Amino acid sequence: VPIISKDNKVIGVIDSEHKDKGFYTKNHLVTLVNISRLVAMQLEMAISLSENRKIEEKNKQLLTALERSNVELQEYAHVVSHDLKSPLRSLYALVHWLREDNMDKLDENSLNNIVMIESTLENMEKLISDVLEYSSVTNTTSEFIPVDLNDLIKEVLSNLHLPDHMDISIKTKLPVVNGDPTRFSQLFQNLISNAIKYNDKEKGKVIIDVKDRKTHYQFSVSDNGIGIDKKYYDKIFEVFQALNVSKQSTGVGLSIVKKIIDLYHGDIWLESELGKGTTFYFTIKK
Repeated sequence: VPIISKDNKVIGVIDSEHKDKGFYTKNHLVTLVNISRLVAMQLEMAISLSENRKIEEKNKQLLTALERSNVELQEYAHVVSHDLKSPLRSLYALVHWLREDNMDKLDENSLNNIVMIESTLENMEKLISDVLEYSSVTNTTSEFIPVDLNDLIKEVLSNLHLPDHMDISIKTKLPVVNGDPTRFSQLFQNLISNAIKYNDKEKGKVIIDVKDRKTHYQFSVSDNGIGIDKKYYDKIFEVFQALNVSKQSTGVGLSIVKKIIDLYHGDIWLESELGKGTTFYFTIKK
């Protein structure tokens, strides 16, 4: 009696023999057919389990290889960053000395050109630092501890250069969340810096707020800056997508924010009105 799978393929045979010819009746045949069906089910389950184990093992190998590649990529980024920054700093120092030593010999146009070179070198160094920061945001380097975001924001603000016309405030007391304090610092620092950078008002405001949802916290960082056109909403979190070309922006900051939110399986989005300001929303699981 053939053992037939669900897709009508023969995957085996049940062979039953007896010395007496004509011994087997129709009832025997029905019994064997029923047995073959049960055997087919068991064989298919065994084959499926075996294939699943192979797939799981392959996935583990791929995950291990990916983690190893991420570590190697991060190490490579650090090496490249160091190797690129050193000559940039030396070049910047030489250009700066050239300007200082020849202030009375160079005309205004030449001095302006040197200042432009200094500005470009500064921007290149910042770009290298931002790319290194982006590459460092991985699962393999993250802690997972309770973090008081109120204390963290105070520390972030103390490390930022806050213009006199900017007011940064926390509307609602922030919660304690579980995660890596370094990642959360990067997250808020980039959002607050972005709000300051693109604020054109005489009295700039940045308001940090939170709403307690059932399964997560919904944070917001609002400003009264220049706003963002809707056509850029989908691109703004991509790497090197600075909306305004300036020496202050490398187009990496918001992509770092997005990568950190992805790391914690959260969501991020924004609402904005040109000339009135922008609010970035993001979620962190409890």
